[in-house]
Amino acid sequence: MGWCKMKKGRLYVIALFIIVLFTIDKVNAQCDNKTQLEINTASSNVTMDYNLTTVVVDGNYNEHPEISIEEVKGEDGIYGLRDKVVIQISNVTDKIYFTFINEDEGIVETYHYSDLKNGTLKYEVPDTEKIRNYTVKIYSNVKDCLNDELRTLNLTTPMYNQISDWELCKNSNEYYCQTYVTSPITISEEEIMEKNINNNENNESETQNEVQNAMKKVWLWVGISVVVVLIAAIIFTIIRKNKKDLI
Repeated sequence: MGWCKMKKGRLYVIALFIIVLFTIDKVNAQCDNKTQLEINTASSNVTMDYNLTTVVVDGNYNEHPEISIEEVKGEDGIYGLRDKVVIQISNVTDKIYFTFINEDEGIVETYHYSDLKNGTLKYEVPDTEKIRNYTVKIYSNVKDCLNDELRTLNLTTPMYNQISDWELCKNSNEYYCQTYVTSPITISEEEIMEKNINNNENNESETQNEVQNAMKKVWLWVGISVVVVLIAAIIFTIIRKNKKDLI
């Protein structure tokens, strides 16, 4: 009986020891304030933007930076021009990692610092035929805070707006006439024509008002000039007459 009690006592001690070790391990594994500050700072330094350029390509879409755009515009068609959009995610450190989400295609890719070049990822957008949306979710890569989500970045890349090539958009500053847009254009050709007609009418009306106002100012100055001349002539006549009377 005593042996059984002793055995149970030992089991209780061992169990208590295991519980204490597990608790200590959990306490040590907590994401403390210092670590939280470090990963938050690393996350806040990450930037996400894009660069839009026009590049020279051949028939196989190989780029030719040695050829200028001006040369291509004047040559026989061997080379062409292509819009190029490159997304750049910068300032990633080994304390964090991120998932890069192509929302339109539903593609999710994960990148750690070791996957990048100097903490930077460059991703070339396939084309500018449509508006595309990208999301970056940043996570902790530090053991005590591993996989904690820290920050989300969103980016929309532009679409080439074919409406901008229309004659109706010549010399227009309207959004639907911009070369690149990041929100859908819903206006129809008929609506653009109607809007242009209204704008032309308004411009003509404003021009007529400006001309009328200018003419009013001219006639006002002419009237003032005539009055001044008449007054001067009257004064001169009076002075001359007074001189003759004195003689």
